[in-house]
Amino acid sequence: MSLRVGGFVLVGALALTGCAHTAAGLSPDTAGRLASTPGGFLSGAVEGFDGEPTVLNRKDFIWALDFAPTGRRVAYTRLGDKAYHVSIWDLADASASGAGAPVMRADPSVNAQQYDLEGVALSPDGARVATVSRSGAVQLFDAATGAQVAVLATEEPLVSVAFHPDGQWLAVGSAAGLVSLLSVPQLGFGAEARLHSGPVSALAFAADGTLYSGGWDGHVRASDTPEQSLKPDVARTHFERRGGFAAVQGRVDSGPPVVLALDSRTPAVVLTTAAATASGIDVAFLKDTVTVPGALGNSVARLARGRTLRFKAMTLPGVDVAVCDACVPQGSQGVLGAPFSERVDTAFDETTAEAVLTLKAGVPEGTPTLTARALTPRLDFTFPAHVNDVTVDARGKRLGVAFSQEKAERNRTVYERERKGLQEPQGPWNAGALVDAASGQVLRKWELHHGVVSTAAIAPDGRSLVSGGWDRRVYLFTEGAAEPKGELEFGWSVRRVRFGPDGRQVGVAAWTPQKATGSQESDPAAVLVGVRYASSPTVETRAAPVPAQ
Repeated sequence: MSLRVGGFVLVGALALTGCAHTAAGLSPDTAGRLASTPGGFLSGAVEGFDGEPTVLNRKDFIWALDFAPTGRRVAYTRLGDKAYHVSIWDLADASASGAGAPVMRADPSVNAQQYDLEGVALSPDGARVATVSRSGAVQLFDAATGAQVAVLATEEPLVSVAFHPDGQWLAVGSAAGLVSLLSVPQLGFGAEARLHSGPVSALAFAADGTLYSGGWDGHVRASDTPEQSLKPDVARTHFERRGGFAAVQGRVDSGPPVVLALDSRTPAVVLTTAAATASGIDVAFLKDTVTVPGALGNSVARLARGRTLRFKAMTLPGVDVAVCDACVPQGSQGVLGAPFSERVDTAFDETTAEAVLTLKAGVPEGTPTLTARALTPRLDFTFPAHVNDVTVDARGKRLGVAFSQEKAERNRTVYERERKGLQEPQGPWNAGALVDAASGQVLRKWELHHGVVSTAAIAPDGRSLVSGGWDRRVYLFTEGAAEPKGELEFGWSVRRVRFGPDGRQVGVAAWTPQKATGSQESDPAAVLVGVRYASSPTVETRAAPVPAQ
């Protein structure tokens, strides 16, 4: 049967009757076992979507959505009237008597409208929310209050994010293929690898710490993330040619990123007054001076002694920094002069636009050892299609992957086709699939979507898949069945689907046709919908996560 709810259709949804089931479609016994099993999830064949969906938003473009593995929370990123926000909701605990309505906990503003907010992740305990933006910023928020915990400006636009199961590390993926591991909550640099040749469309951790990354280059890669002790003597950092100089990004002490021109002819390391102040240097109280040549002749600059230069995990302590606005070339905030080049070798990788910085004398005596997680590629699966999304089941045995034959790029051609009501074609790789996590073998592929399949989420037990696409459809599949068990139709493109950690519900993020008048409410854009299982599903326990050190 078909049931229309709000602005979308539920196919195969049945109204609940009698007293043998809870509002979540589970028997009291199953619901009780699930509630009393830490890390428990349902296992069994799905039969469809269940009950009437809960609509969290029907006004905004919703870009990304994520459930907390524990802590009963869900978060999504939305494009508001003036900025992007991350909306954080508390989900009531389910029991044999049913579940209450979700309650919005916080809705902090994240960044300006021109920078798409394509990634969101909740920490394993649900206490923190991480967002990544095409501005290059990583931000951490307190999930209970919405207060910003930390922010880091990186060198490349960011499009994906995932928490390590220990909760102490965060993986972020860039639009240029770089995957980085950052500490939580400091957002300190740990490791990086350029795993893809284009956007890192998805990141997902298994409970054992294996990181799966997907990209538009048609690859899914599995990387190990073991703990390691570091005394970094090498750093790779983005560089640009500015005003005749190569410029890199670094930090002074614990200050924000600054753009520094490389010029070994300058006899000092120099910062502008604004950059020095932002780095915590009280310029007015500096007593020592040094003469520095500039474009207009020599300048007497104030000198801040004994500062530390930072380039990702590599540090260079004991550096005297001159403060001089006239000594810095236009387009930069400082100069890495002779004191830097005497201690650091610089090589340029033109293919990745990175400068490779290496300490000539190795790590200085007394430099503390860092404990971090390495990022070591181990498996590489190649597909004849673009990979748009990757998720992993609770056992770490299977992946849910979203493929498309064309890149998931919204361009003028796409918008014109939508405006004219033209349907994208179906195809063998416009599909959601179950994939073996050890071999990359496609175990089951469903080719029902028309055009780009933007997202796919595997059920915790690895037996079912929910997929969403630009054809406005969400399908629920289960292995052994060719036809979908459930279908949702939205007002516009579906951006993200995710199973809840216990398998009882699915969250959907979509764009909605926006309205500028009245209440501005439109078709549903952020939705939670229950999942119905055949007969009585079993309750299993997910693998124990990697312990925090």
